[in-house]
Amino acid sequence: MDNHSILNKLGFVPGISVREYMWGEDVEGDLRDAICECIGSDLLEEGEGAGADMSCIWWRDGNDEESLSDCLLDASADLGPGQKICVLTPKPGFDGAAAPGFVASAASKEGLNASTPVSLNSEWNAICLYPFGRGAKRSS
Repeated sequence: MDNHSILNKLGFVPGISVREYMWGEDVEGDLRDAICECIGSDLLEEGEGAGADMSCIWWRDGNDEESLSDCLLDASADLGPGQKICVLTPKPGFDGAAAPGFVASAASKEGLNASTPVSLNSEWNAICLYPFGRGAKRSS
């Protein structure tokens, strides 16, 4: 499966707006370009414009739970109900990688469910985060 197919399955589809967090010169440039191609526009910078349809976090700070929690709060605040956050992180063994399960654990503390990591290329994984309770509420 090519990168575009994988990115489409993660929700990077034409016409949506995606705000990126923690961009830096050390992010995977080809992967970032592929995301822009999939959505048909540039990624929004932190603090740019109104809300976005999806948030994308370039996580390269290992197991720094406080920083990830802060970033998840910022990214969540920018989204509407039911919209997701995609955390892009180096695979284990690469600089900045988080321990297995770290992103899911931090997400759970912020009220988010985490998907199974998806391999994007030889160095990067994606983990999608969704708000708890995406289904219909039960009436009492």
